[in-house]
Amino acid sequence: MKPVSKNLIIIVIFIVTVLGLFINKLTTPRTLSNDELLVNGLFLFDQPKDISDFEFYSSDQASFTKSDLIGNWTLMYFGFTNCPDECPTTMYQLSKLIKILREKNFDLSNKQWVLVSIDPERDTPEMIDKYAKGFDQDFLGVSNARPMLLSLATQLSVNNVMPNHANHMDHSHLDNHVNNIILLNPKGQFAGIFRPPFEVSRLSLTYQSVTQN
Repeated sequence: MKPVSKNLIIIVIFIVTVLGLFINKLTTPRTLSNDELLVNGLFLFDQPKDISDFEFYSSDQASFTKSDLIGNWTLMYFGFTNCPDECPTTMYQLSKLIKILREKNFDLSNKQWVLVSIDPERDTPEMIDKYAKGFDQDFLGVSNARPMLLSLATQLSVNNVMPNHANHMDHSHLDNHVNNIILLNPKGQFAGIFRPPFEVSRLSLTYQSVTQN
């Protein structure tokens, strides 16, 4: 048997290297420009905004505070368990996003997904967390009294109308909440807003572009 020529070995190494680079390019999320992000539904701030500390509660009264944002990319959505359409639709799209990211083996070690109740008078921490985990076990549902809710919602540009205390059965104020998804960066800052309509392919494209590093 003739020894393998040096030129053939070089050619094989070259082909393997090029193929590896090609596969890496196909599997690595593309970094989008701010204009491309905007076209696909994500308004990313030029300068992320600092927010003040907060405290909410999940199942078993486990607290969720600003310190839990540090080191993580957080998608935060404001909704409620009795929401008839927008909330379950958006939560379903987010659950599809998580599924796609898992299938792509996208690094989720520093990613988290939080549902904040805008109906704390009815949504206990246990109720909102159970509701959130009904869409995906990695979701965290949290709640707290309205003053804390209003403080955080205001900082994150989430419209939240005070309820009619004269009629505790009137929950029409909940129909006015803004159906945005909030992006918070690993420094705990308000980084951007995903705006509806939500379509999972666009969510996946923009989310991977921003959080891949």
